[in-house]
Amino acid sequence: MKTKKRRLEYYSFYNHTGIEQHLTEMAKKGWLLESISNLYWTYRKIEPQDIHFCVTYYPRASDFDPGPSEDQQTFHDLCAHTGWQLASTWHQMQVFYNEKESPIPLDTDPIMEVDTLHRACKKNFLPSYYLLLALGVLMGGYFLAEIYFSPVTLLSNSSQMLSGFAYLCLLVISLTELCTYFSWHRKAKKAAEDGIFVDTPSTKLIQQTVVIVLLFAAAIWLLNLFTLSNRLLAWIAVAMLLSMFVIIFAVNWIKHGLRKLKASRGLNRVLTLAACFILPTVMMGGITYATLSGIFSNENQTVPFDDSVIPLSITDFYDVDKQKYIEQNRNNETFVLGQRVVHMFGDWNVEDFHELPDLQYTITTVKIPFIYEWCKDQMYWDLDESDDKDIPVGHRLVLKEQDPTPWGANDVYRLYQEEGWYMNWYLLCYEDRIIDIRFDWEPTKDDMAIVNQKLNP
Repeated sequence: MKTKKRRLEYYSFYNHTGIEQHLTEMAKKGWLLESISNLYWTYRKIEPQDIHFCVTYYPRASDFDPGPSEDQQTFHDLCAHTGWQLASTWHQMQVFYNEKESPIPLDTDPIMEVDTLHRACKKNFLPSYYLLLALGVLMGGYFLAEIYFSPVTLLSNSSQMLSGFAYLCLLVISLTELCTYFSWHRKAKKAAEDGIFVDTPSTKLIQQTVVIVLLFAAAIWLLNLFTLSNRLLAWIAVAMLLSMFVIIFAVNWIKHGLRKLKASRGLNRVLTLAACFILPTVMMGGITYATLSGIFSNENQTVPFDDSVIPLSITDFYDVDKQKYIEQNRNNETFVLGQRVVHMFGDWNVEDFHELPDLQYTITTVKIPFIYEWCKDQMYWDLDESDDKDIPVGHRLVLKEQDPTPWGANDVYRLYQEEGWYMNWYLLCYEDRIIDIRFDWEPTKDDMAIVNQKLNP
């Protein structure tokens, strides 16, 4: 028979009202709290019974302490004399339970209770959420700016989309927790003066919703990586994700292991923080080594020239020696947008590499029609400098419309230097794709037809 149960609980550090109610319900189902960690709560099997719980706070405690302080232990002993047994501690939180039918309450002074809880929150809860809020504002704001200024690059990269979305979720959670807490504290402090304790609010529903949404987004991200994107990036992403979980479990194991060994608070803190820096460094070093040594498959990127893996090659225009060429081939794709970047150029180790013509192009495939114009505008203004006031008039690069017929496109633009000469750099707009292509020569109409045939099948 199962005697232990581990659960991920969605209770805020300050929500002792909700925690007490939850633990009472769990005891009625035959599960008594045994320990609380940053990852999960552990319960042990008991006979179902009606048990009273009380959550108190000891502001001077730390999660790095090897055990309760002398004052804390004295308080625990006093509680035990009145029937209140310690179930678990977590940071400054202390959870007691009492099997008596009508136990004596541990907290009877609302003013002291609110003040003690607030001091405990200032020690652990509030600083953490201030930091998370700052991170959410900074990175979430950067993500929103990327959506506005560089939608093509962002929407074609599933990892950037997931991380940006995660930072927005972090912003939502941190704002919710801080606003909820301070709103409660303001009301509770005022009510305490009248001898009334205001129950702590719950953000459980919001936390659960955010976690479910994030898990769904992560599932889409993994599916996207292995079905649409670069296999190398997919395996690297999975390795980094697994490494993150390993690091979290390892750091917690080290911290709790040192507590069991009765290491001092200072030593535990130093060694745990050291693990937080050393373990990620080791993990990233291992992933980098595995990538460079070819352990991960890299079927979408090649260094030697291989025209069989790209849609348009320099060999479609010239009879060249492939051995003298290097190819860069990068592909990012999501369910929204795909972007493939190809560049072929002479190998620098070849004596006459600077005389070899090169070709580079970026194919942006737009899978959702209503964002096509948005993506087109971004790619257009990435090249056109006509509105850039930092560049003197006459020296700007601007796009000029060209006849799209030879290209078989809807619209074609060519980059033009205001001093009076055209560059062999074009922006081709087809029905569902936009192509940024640069030639090392003046393309003929036959070359344009080849581009249409190869890149707009």
